[in-house]
Amino acid sequence: MTAWHETQRFQRKLRRFAAEADPAYHAAHSELFRRYADYTLIPEEVFCDNLALMRQRLLDLDGTVVECGTWKGGMAAAMLQVGGPERSYHFYDSFAGLPQATPTDGEDAMSWQADTEHPWYYDNLRTDADSFRKLIASFPGDRVHIHEGWFSDTVPHYDGGPIAVLRLDGDWYDSTMVCLEHLYRHVQADGIIILDDYDAWDGCSRAVHDFLSRTGSTARIRRFGPTGVALIHKVDD
Repeated sequence: MTAWHETQRFQRKLRRFAAEADPAYHAAHSELFRRYADYTLIPEEVFCDNLALMRQRLLDLDGTVVECGTWKGGMAAAMLQVGGPERSYHFYDSFAGLPQATPTDGEDAMSWQADTEHPWYYDNLRTDADSFRKLIASFPGDRVHIHEGWFSDTVPHYDGGPIAVLRLDGDWYDSTMVCLEHLYRHVQADGIIILDDYDAWDGCSRAVHDFLSRTGSTARIRRFGPTGVALIHKVDD
């Protein structure tokens, strides 16, 4: 490895993502939130920080954008707007709701899923695939790929090329782990994996830690923006 390459590799490891999102884009991100607010459960500031982080990475990297766990598609639709029509996008969801939580996912997860009368239950996050397709129908069909079914059946067959931004919103341990096992290798060096549920559910954080430990990864877990969005920064191929 040359001195130049070693320097670049070291700089990737030292990268600190901006503590604040670029204010020049905040208004645009807020407008996207208002446009798609009925199609997401993500709070506005977190939503905007996700978009700011994605925008920052895509300035430096070519490659595909992937989201695992779209629900009604609010974040997916906004990501399409930020990433633009020249990239490829892959969206994965069962559209049949979440799989059964297990003890590995934590007591909070199991209690939430058992309380079907709770106003935040949202029918176990079931939604309609055709409604999602209509929401993003304005984008070129050859650039947008929707994979309907359980992650364990769809994600292992990913063939979308190098990934610049991977957003994981699968909630539970098994859902997060299958995405990491089959998609992490496709994430480019200096690419990112946004971890929507890292702080929310025990299963997600356990899967992240287990995967990085088992694979001996040198990736760094970072935080971004005022809301502290959690992400994995892939520092090596």
